Amino acid sequence: MILASLALSGSAIAADPESAFRGKRLAEANCAECHAIAQVDQSLDPAAPPFRQMALRRNLATLRGEMTGDLFLRHAAMPDFEPDARQADDLVTYMESIQE
Repeated sequence: MILASLALSGSAIAADPESAFRGKRLAEANCAECHAIAQVDQSLDPAAPPFRQMALRRNLATLRGEMTGDLFLRHAAMPDFEPDARQADDLVTYMESIQE
């Protein structure tokens, strides 16, 4: 039962590779200055968690909503970037695709 659930969640992520691709491009343009955005790189800012470990720090489903809320306002070091709902979804879909 658990394996079937894991398989379905993995296939859900794989089902939208275009969203993950858009999310990666958004991360490269807006997040890579501080965060590690790939599976093997290091964050340039030690306080910025790597994208591949983000699920260990927070619920990614919740992060989708936070990105379109006040997340970027609460963290002064965040870029001047306020993603819309689709961009937030793309970023989180990309994060989900690279979780360790």
